[in-house]
Amino acid sequence: MTDILITPVFAFGFASPWLLAGLLTAGIPVLIHLLHKRKFIETEWAAMKFLLIATKKYSRRVRFEQLLVLLVRCLILLLLAIAFSRPYWSVQGAFVESAAPVHRIFVIDASFSMRWKGEVQSLFEEAKELATAQVSRSNPGDAFQLIQISNSSPQTLISRPSRQQTYVIDEIARMRPTEEFGNVEQSLQTALEFLGQAQELAQKEVIVISDFQSRSWSSRQTDQSSTRIRSLMEAISKKSTLILKDVGLTKEPNLAIIDFSSKSVFATLNQPVRLGITLHNFSELSQENVNVQLLVDGQLINQKLVNLPANADTQTEFTHQFTRIGDHRLEVRLAEDLLPLDNRRWKVMPVKKDIHVLLVNGRQSGDSMGKATDYLKLALSPSLKEQPWQGIIKPQVISEGELSNTELSLYDAVVICDVALFTENERDLLKSYVKSGGGLILSLGAQVNVDNYNQTLFQPKSGLIPLKLLNRQGDAQKHTTLFEFDPLKYQHPVIEIFKGNPDAGLETTHLYEYFQAEVLPDPHTRLILNYDTNDPAIVERTLGRGKVVLITTSLDRQWGTWAIWPSFPPLMNELVLYVSTGKWGRRDAQIGQPLEIMTLENQIAFSPKMIAPDQKEFPLQSALDRNTDSRTITFNQTFQSGIYELDWEKSALEKTLYAVNVSPRESDLKHIGPQLIPPEYFRRQSGTASVSNELSADRTSHAGFSEILLFTVLALIVVEQLLLWRFSIGALSFLAVMFLSCLSFFFQ
Repeated sequence: MTDILITPVFAFGFASPWLLAGLLTAGIPVLIHLLHKRKFIETEWAAMKFLLIATKKYSRRVRFEQLLVLLVRCLILLLLAIAFSRPYWSVQGAFVESAAPVHRIFVIDASFSMRWKGEVQSLFEEAKELATAQVSRSNPGDAFQLIQISNSSPQTLISRPSRQQTYVIDEIARMRPTEEFGNVEQSLQTALEFLGQAQELAQKEVIVISDFQSRSWSSRQTDQSSTRIRSLMEAISKKSTLILKDVGLTKEPNLAIIDFSSKSVFATLNQPVRLGITLHNFSELSQENVNVQLLVDGQLINQKLVNLPANADTQTEFTHQFTRIGDHRLEVRLAEDLLPLDNRRWKVMPVKKDIHVLLVNGRQSGDSMGKATDYLKLALSPSLKEQPWQGIIKPQVISEGELSNTELSLYDAVVICDVALFTENERDLLKSYVKSGGGLILSLGAQVNVDNYNQTLFQPKSGLIPLKLLNRQGDAQKHTTLFEFDPLKYQHPVIEIFKGNPDAGLETTHLYEYFQAEVLPDPHTRLILNYDTNDPAIVERTLGRGKVVLITTSLDRQWGTWAIWPSFPPLMNELVLYVSTGKWGRRDAQIGQPLEIMTLENQIAFSPKMIAPDQKEFPLQSALDRNTDSRTITFNQTFQSGIYELDWEKSALEKTLYAVNVSPRESDLKHIGPQLIPPEYFRRQSGTASVSNELSADRTSHAGFSEILLFTVLALIVVEQLLLWRFSIGALSFLAVMFLSCLSFFFQ
């Protein structure tokens, strides 16, 4: 265990310096003496010269007696004012206990790395033991405040200085380690603000007890955080005695699951789903044959042995087919180690039977395969008379005139094909649908009115389409120019299936005409495909909870051969599945992150509740979300990892599941280096002193002498009366009182 102590060697001061103004009262006896000084009228008479000789010697003695009485009275007021201001001196390493009350602020690390448990107890229990020992050894009148290093959980546990030792000890005993990473900067800022309280206590200590885990105490993103922590420590040390108690480890190994994910937001019935797992070995030694288990709905489904190289990520995966629709609980496990919290990770996988897609046809035709949606419908559901389509995507075609009267919330995605014009009502309808989580694909064609699209659908930063349409390129009638796709190194997940598969024909697709477009800079806009002319071919934009995809060419044979090319069916299926994910929302979060729940119109009257992994229930209320024109619920009590259940109570709906996992940032138990706290601040405890002795050895002794001054004042009041009664006895008493007071200061 190492310590850091930032404190002066010797100091003298006053606990309540503003009461030193009472020193002015010491002049009151002098003022009274001067105001009541007798005035004599000199008159010459015969016997005067004989009396002068007799009284000269006597008057000197009377004047001395009066001055001594005046001195005693002034001392009474002077010492009383000093006593009320509570003077003290402090000496580092002194052998006496503090006589002046001390304002102590405990900052205890409650982040999840403090859950590391040795043979006897966890680091967190050791930290609580240190704090409890310090409070138990404190003096009457000491004031305490308590802060925990956490993130989303309340950091302030005792916000006002408390002088009740029992209460403070009980609060420390009730502390529990969180599952969060530690926000050190915020905790130190709170401690600095607390130093402004209890101003009547000049002596202040800030005792920080932590494992000084590197990822919490050092930079999270840039060096700015580390600089801020160092600045806060320096600011605290200028206003108080700063003691850092280190209960951390140096090179303790730890295995952790740092990611559990899949490319699909949802799965489909009886279709294989690949589940990716990332493991990390925070150790200098490699580990072989580590058992990794996959559990689905609480049942062990699969397991494998994995070799984990030292200080490196290791990727592995499981494949599973779901045979039941609805939400499924997925869990991946490692064998428990000394920090078991990061050896488990959860995921929720919704399983659907059908994906309902609405196709909006913008061109009517009596010819076979003459409509704008015919080839797309065939690609999504290639039905034959002999063998009806059994796939999961179920398309339904409507004409453009039926769009405004269709309930879009019944569909997972909407695909618009070569629609000429949009009204503002239709635009608002589609925009609301996308913001609520719907997926929208717009494909162009010869019917499209460019001016209408730009004026109605395109709006920088808030429009429905992510680009501004320009002129047509090429001529589909003459086939004078041939265009092909540029996959942009297959970076987008929709076209990853074509990587390394030249026979799929993505890069050899023949196109003869398209709309040139201008893509404005927008962090929510992403290119999926380009043409070989570097013009955008397929562009994606996130809008609210949903996605909009714009295809700048047609989805039939009018502008090219793409609709009959091998790349067309798989790419259309991938696009539909990709944009359909928005309606499912985000089902996972990290500890402390809120869960956003969107309610449908028929659910507004229900009274849902969230059930935490420990079965604690939280009633929920919905609130109108103006951005999506729907009702949303924000659940913030995600302080425990595991599966959360959203129960709609009286409704017939199945419980909706959410997964909450710990942040892997504190899985690395590496101790902080000298980049934040210089090595000279660290010093080892010598010997085998107990926990309580370690803290007391670090304490600064504050010797106060207000009580001595008050006893002296009481004694001087008696001395004053003795001087007025019999001067000789009073004078001896005065000397005795002053001698004993000086002797008391010496021993103090």
